[in-house]
Amino acid sequence: MKIGDSLNNMEDKGRPIIIAVFLLCLSMIVLIAVGIIQKFIGMNLLGQFFSVIALLISFVLIGKIVFNVNYSGLFKEIKLSKCDCMDNLLITMFLSSVFALISILIYHIDFMINPDKIKSIGYFIKTATSDNNYTNSSLDMLALIIIISIGVAAEEIFFRYTAYKIFVKKKEDIKIFIILISIVFGLYHFSSISRFIETLVLSIFLSIIYVMTKSVVYAFISHALWDCVTVISSVFMVYFKDINTSMFVGQGIIAEIIMIFLLVVLSIYSYCKRGHILSLNIRNKIHSIKNI
Repeated sequence: MKIGDSLNNMEDKGRPIIIAVFLLCLSMIVLIAVGIIQKFIGMNLLGQFFSVIALLISFVLIGKIVFNVNYSGLFKEIKLSKCDCMDNLLITMFLSSVFALISILIYHIDFMINPDKIKSIGYFIKTATSDNNYTNSSLDMLALIIIISIGVAAEEIFFRYTAYKIFVKKKEDIKIFIILISIVFGLYHFSSISRFIETLVLSIFLSIIYVMTKSVVYAFISHALWDCVTVISSVFMVYFKDINTSMFVGQGIIAEIIMIFLLVVLSIYSYCKRGHILSLNIRNKIHSIKNI
């Protein structure tokens, strides 16, 4: 019997925690292996591309081999993502904008507690030279966004789709899934306390988006939009040079502006097209999430 099958068949109350620890160990092993691949090939675009491909393959194989997850359901989710598309996009943008605001607060508080000038916007602008020469051209920037998107897809398949299939056996398990997988996601991205808190909160919102939309597509959209904005935000950081705060706050502000803009545009389009912003069906979904 597979280890994953043994964990799935456990009836003990400690089963979710054991699964969470097991998933964390597996994800950290994958992360180390991918790091070795990237170090061997190099930190250039080619190295990053092979690294995210390795990450995607590893996460899928873990789900399939260790936990016997059926990925045909993933393709079904992707296919059905066009259903209630407008409502789901509105939910995604709203929750993403709330997360962006929380992220701004997290990093600004962190900067107030520990005002490290290396993290400041001013220092970033002064030291932003051609060191990152692989992102100098528009083509390289596009390649980097594609690489980020593949990495995000790998994480969302593993931390949302696969984890949901492992954790959730009944409705009452959804809350446990959201909490535990978010802790795992935060530890997986750990580099500082503020980074851990930010990624933990990000995972909570992504998991809620996944539960509400029933599709990994919308969690991917939110996650990819956030990560891609942090890449292109360096171009606009000069507009925040007089603000004494962390560059992560600047990235969060830019992300918040973009997400609120998208939310407003989608809301106006929905109202003009349908005569309402959110359908009754989606309002019932929101109510059901509150009752979990």
